[in-house]
Amino acid sequence: MTWTRELYPDSWEQIAHSVKQEAGWCCEECGRPCRKPGEKEGQILDRLSAYWKDDWMESVWDEDFGWVDVEKPTRFVLTVAHLDHRPENCARDNLKALCSVCHLKLDNTTSARFQKQQAKAERAGQLTLIS
Repeated sequence: MTWTRELYPDSWEQIAHSVKQEAGWCCEECGRPCRKPGEKEGQILDRLSAYWKDDWMESVWDEDFGWVDVEKPTRFVLTVAHLDHRPENCARDNLKALCSVCHLKLDNTTSARFQKQQAKAERAGQLTLIS
């Protein structure tokens, strides 16, 4: 699903930053430490435990070179998820700091896809029959 900025409040950046800071720049689902604003890759690598450093790289098959290790720094990006999948609902109990991996898992459930479709239909004028 694409990100539609108009659905978020004007203060979204401050809200999201506050949620991430409250979480200590770690995923509230899996505990993955994530990059802080302005932190360089070398700096986050220095503070990752061996457990998380193993997740920085992934072995992939390349036709020319065989198995090669590829960096995956986007796994260490902290996002803020709307648990009800409605960006206009920024109540703190509806927001959760998630790494990109956990956020994708949350958004890829059947119920999440249904909630997003229903919210889109409601914004287009469809009445809600189920609450």
